[in-house]
Amino acid sequence: MQRVYLHGTAVTTSWADTGRSLQDLIFDCVRAALADAGVTAADLDAVVLGAHDIVDGRGLTNMVTAPAAAAYLKDETRLGDDGAAAFVLGDARVRSGSARTCLVAAWGRGSEGPVDRIANALFDPFTTRPLAMTEIGVSGLRATRALVEHAGYGHHRDAAAARRGPRPGDPARSSSPAWPLRTAELPVWSDVVAAAVLRDEPAGLEVLGVGMGTEPFELGDRDLLGFPALRSASTQALSEAGCGIGDVEVLELDGLTLFDEALAMEAVGASGVGEGMAGCAEDPRLDPAGASAIGYCAPAMGLVRIVRAARRLIEGGTDGRALASGSSVVAAQTQAAVVLGRVGDPAQNGNEGAR
Repeated sequence: MQRVYLHGTAVTTSWADTGRSLQDLIFDCVRAALADAGVTAADLDAVVLGAHDIVDGRGLTNMVTAPAAAAYLKDETRLGDDGAAAFVLGDARVRSGSARTCLVAAWGRGSEGPVDRIANALFDPFTTRPLAMTEIGVSGLRATRALVEHAGYGHHRDAAAARRGPRPGDPARSSSPAWPLRTAELPVWSDVVAAAVLRDEPAGLEVLGVGMGTEPFELGDRDLLGFPALRSASTQALSEAGCGIGDVEVLELDGLTLFDEALAMEAVGASGVGEGMAGCAEDPRLDPAGASAIGYCAPAMGLVRIVRAARRLIEGGTDGRALASGSSVVAAQTQAAVVLGRVGDPAQNGNEGAR
């Protein structure tokens, strides 16, 4: 199987930009990723998109957005899933040899619609939607249980929230509260586009491992604190990369709220059970600038996390590895995880035979 390398990335974050349409936002970000990779749209063999009809407010959204993402007359696949899942599919296209150069792009424009009403529409129309359930509401249920079962969550939540930094002051970007979540623990809605270029030619970063996991659709059938889908996805990715969580120097874990991020720390093994909030407050591997407080809109965030992980590896100048994850609607039912490594890392040499 082919080895897969990350050649170029781009992320753009804005809010209600009246000078650019959604297609403009996508085009600008994709063009930046292609330029960063040193390729053009003509060099692409495949395009994988992460976009959601309901979030975009466009039926079959890729019919009107795919051309802006360099997918015109290309081998294109669109997932109604998180950008990290799109990245995993893009990795599979290159690793299998069916494409040598693959663009992955994902986006969401929170300013175009009522985010909580969109989230409510994704739940079961008979058993859950009538209760006005939203993804923030599910995070509130998780927070309630975490605070009851783990004393450390209440002790460290202020420090973890403060580490996220200041929030934008625009009230239109704030989320509706869900007890016991506080304003500083909620996401700030944004218009987000992310793009990445994968190739089989060596570059500075290699995709060492990927994994995916899923949970039952019904909330009552899920382990709200354990995130088993993320645990499974990260275990797969780390195993394929031939490393453990102790070998990871950069963490970019997707979570809608601070409590989701804290529980994700436990699911991937970066923190012990009940210690995830302390990890969010103190663990230097977790980048506070990558937290959802700076701008959030599904389904782009998993790809944003991967891009941020790649940049932190490059900017840090280390030969370590990074673990990034992305969670999908509804309320993190599915999870994808990716391990990246700097080319030249001696630990990667043992990986070659497994591929």
